Amino acid sequence: FMAGTEKGDTKARAAIWSDGAKFKAASEKFQAEAAKLAQVARAGDMAALKAQFNATAGTCKACHDDFREK
Repeated sequence: FMAGTEKGDTKARAAIWSDGAKFKAASEKFQAEAAKLAQVARAGDMAALKAQFNATAGTCKACHDDFREK
């Protein structure tokens, strides 16, 4: 989300550009949870997979809640 990309057809909220640190932190949290999800998936434990999927999906929702227009 570089300067100038806020123009045009976007569903992103202005906060992506004005609060880059918060957006970066949310992105890093998602990446960490997604890495855990991949690791849990390889183990084959469906209960653990479901729990980690929910944790990963929660990071998606949190970011969309803060940074995506409805």
